[in-house]
Amino acid sequence: MSYSLTMTDVAANSNTEGGLTVTVDNTAPTASNIQTTSGGVIAGRPDGGDKITYTFSEAPDPQSILAGWTGASTGVVVRVNNATNDNVTIFNSTNATQLPLGSINLGRTDYTTANITFGASGTASTMVLSGNQLVVTLGTQSAAGTTAAATGTMIWTPSATVADPAGNAATTATATESGAADKDF
Repeated sequence: MSYSLTMTDVAANSNTEGGLTVTVDNTAPTASNIQTTSGGVIAGRPDGGDKITYTFSEAPDPQSILAGWTGASTGVVVRVNNATNDNVTIFNSTNATQLPLGSINLGRTDYTTANITFGASGTASTMVLSGNQLVVTLGTQSAAGTTAAATGTMIWTPSATVADPAGNAATTATATESGAADKDF
């Protein structure tokens, strides 16, 4: 859209500026990819130092993820839960409130035999936002995970609470891990 403005001062002098443009963002951010990187002790098993990278279609507003957050590194707690398919959720630093990042279905049931927290005690897990990627690094774990016996494909189901800087709420359409099926972590 194009606009013009006319400014008038108290002495009735006026000037018109034309050709001013405004861009309106009505596009909702979407989940576009989910990946893990082994940085821990054993590849294929969730360990401290491993990373989870959430990729959005555009940069999210960090305050829609955690109140007062600027996107700089901050402490969080990561939960890897033993379920029909093992899953990952991210909680605030006190491990009391789940952050609106949704959940990650790990596509397998053998990453853990019990629920594990990373960063609830000892070294905190951290998250940092850089552009459209949010990277979570796993901290001290509460129990040992297990090494996946075979490959799998993660599926991220995001939350509509996350928004872009224009206030557009994210869609809840899932994102499937790109690339060949692999052992995560």
